[in-house]
Amino acid sequence: MSHPFDRYADYTDVEALKAISQKPLRKCLRVNGLKSSVEALHTWGARHGWLLTPVPWIASGFFIDRENRDTALGKDLLHLLGHTYMQEASSMLPPVLLDPQPGEAVLDMSAAPGSKTTQMSAAMRNSGVLIANDVQEKRLWTLKAALHRAGTVNTIVTKKVGQWFAKNMTERFDRVLCDAPCTAQGTARKNIEALEFCSLDSIEKMARLQVELLEAAVHAAKVGGRIVYSTCTLTPEENEMVVRSILNKFSDQLEIVDPRVLPLHIWDCARAVEDSFIVQRALGEAEPLPMLRIWPHAYDVEGFFCAVLHKRASTLAPEWRDTVLRQERPLMRSQMHQIDTALESVYGTHFHMEHEQLWHRAEQYVLINGAAAEFPLPVQNYSMGLPFAKSVKDGRFRITHELATLRGMQATNNSIDLSEEQVDSVLAGGDTSCAPELRGDIVLRAGGIVLGTGLAQEGILRNRLSRWLVQHTSDR
Repeated sequence: MSHPFDRYADYTDVEALKAISQKPLRKCLRVNGLKSSVEALHTWGARHGWLLTPVPWIASGFFIDRENRDTALGKDLLHLLGHTYMQEASSMLPPVLLDPQPGEAVLDMSAAPGSKTTQMSAAMRNSGVLIANDVQEKRLWTLKAALHRAGTVNTIVTKKVGQWFAKNMTERFDRVLCDAPCTAQGTARKNIEALEFCSLDSIEKMARLQVELLEAAVHAAKVGGRIVYSTCTLTPEENEMVVRSILNKFSDQLEIVDPRVLPLHIWDCARAVEDSFIVQRALGEAEPLPMLRIWPHAYDVEGFFCAVLHKRASTLAPEWRDTVLRQERPLMRSQMHQIDTALESVYGTHFHMEHEQLWHRAEQYVLINGAAAEFPLPVQNYSMGLPFAKSVKDGRFRITHELATLRGMQATNNSIDLSEEQVDSVLAGGDTSCAPELRGDIVLRAGGIVLGTGLAQEGILRNRLSRWLVQHTSDR
């Protein structure tokens, strides 16, 4: 029986492709600029004996090698608290190519599980508006959790098929990422079963869907906007041929952007462009277009494909759509003032910036920036912003774990720096001691990061850390 990769014999070294697909992927992470820095990661890595090698196309991405593997990287404290994100190196490339800027309106059409969305929110510095869309309920829960852990306040999550954006949000976005569902051949190194679902019928079915999604992405982009199309598969039918189909359909309105002229950190992408040229020439194209083909054996990463498009003219006339109310409701100024006063009396700060707003659903409050709050949507949101606080008895407000880990270092009162022994105790789910004069809700800090919150009562610091955090650290 032939191997699924045999069909690529005219394009690349198939034996090398098969060989690398039998090897595990290198561990890789990205620093979340909303909570941390590259310098902080290097300090943390030195303490833990990590060897960090830069991902060439992004300054915040690193491959990790280490001798001590007693603790899984997925249980590393920086990852669990959202300071870093475990993300495959190739997956970081599409947001780099999209290059979202602070203050823009950006659409992530197939956002779950959230790696690229959180990367884009950090690039935007939590400003502007980022619509994170997906259609599957389970994937949406994963997406929400990733956004909350990363500390995003500029995101609105929607639940729609990607094609919906074509007519309902025509020309609304400065940039659109269409990271399309695919046959996922490029992920064989972490999931060899991916090769079981790449029959010609599956490939053709996916290609039809991908053309629809990319066309919707083009319609959703503003004139002058940028669209990035990407997949984690290797088939030309889902990659080069999809992009050419759209360019042929909108030859007067679209043009391809040569990635070799884009700022891609320290990476020279000429080889990846040439690898796509080889495929296109083999398909009979006399004038190949500059797209990026990431063969796993060329860069020791997952297989990936990317193309960058620029929209130079309208492709569909926008139609008016009525704005739909959000699930949450904005607070009046007097209500915000009440919460600000309450939090300042406890922590010495109210934890939000001037351009940010508080909205609520029942007793739950969320933090969202002004641009996202005021962005008109013709559909009810699935969720938005960052969990901020909830009201408790006696008119008090209790900040969330998500807010504490994002901005808890701003607290000038009711905070405590824990010793290593205390950190071990609370991460195992236990209580610890504190100064008798401490009372009420307390921000728990250690080594310059915030673990969450506790409750001080008569010299005892009751553990109020996130259950999820404790579950993932107690058995490290």
